[in-house]
Amino acid sequence: MKFALNENTIMQCGLKEFIDSCARAGFPAVELSYKKVEESLALRPKARIKELIEDSGVSVLSLNAFEDALLVPRGNESFLSAEAELIACVAESIDCPAIVIPSARWPDDFGPLPAKDEIIDRYRRCLASISEVFLKHHIEALFEPIAYAGFIVGNVAWTNEMLGTEELKSLRLVPDIHNLFINGDGPMQLSRFTNPIGLFHIDDTQDSLGTKLHVAKSRTFPGEGVADAAMWIRQAQKAGYQGYFSLELFDDDIYALEPIEAAKLCWEKLQDFNAATEGAS
Repeated sequence: MKFALNENTIMQCGLKEFIDSCARAGFPAVELSYKKVEESLALRPKARIKELIEDSGVSVLSLNAFEDALLVPRGNESFLSAEAELIACVAESIDCPAIVIPSARWPDDFGPLPAKDEIIDRYRRCLASISEVFLKHHIEALFEPIAYAGFIVGNVAWTNEMLGTEELKSLRLVPDIHNLFINGDGPMQLSRFTNPIGLFHIDDTQDSLGTKLHVAKSRTFPGEGVADAAMWIRQAQKAGYQGYFSLELFDDDIYALEPIEAAKLCWEKLQDFNAATEGAS
């Protein structure tokens, strides 16, 4: 398996220290935080950021994330296009090839959730619009389904229906084990998606009652939870996925560590998981 590290896992430092720590720990690739890159661009020339990435020897897989962009109502298209243009410019400035677009959230204080047909229409329209903007900058849009309460599109059937148009049929997905585990359908979900996998977020789910699980704080290292991460990996590979498995955790204990120690811990945990997975196959 090829492993990468998502910057959400080590958010306690700036962009340069994150990249340096990942390189020193052994990671060949990373996913970067949009906000961290944006902060760096405010202080450093883009050529310097590209240089520090190139000097590290680490590849950048994606920018995370263009959040809550998929329920923009009609009449607000100019706002959506402007924001898509900005994040695409940020990605292009550092030669980042893709931007992850997670399923949108619907806050309780917004009132009743729109009808399903309206949600699908908004998602399709926004994804098509964003993808068009990204394409001008040679950036790929990746969609991440999330099945937790508050997020809208997170199961296979709804994802397939939403992406079932000619212009979206090739849009690639970012499955996340923890994000999909709560559906209760296990790793076989991966074989039922009609769109291809573009990137895979690897993690596991803590042993807890499903109703108490949290989209961020209930994650743990692959192989240390109840989701059977090894089965998800094998199912992804069976579906033809040959790309990176990127670790994404939101763990306060990891955030309390020095960045280099956190990166080394993540690398060691992934190597242990890889060895155990290969030994069991």
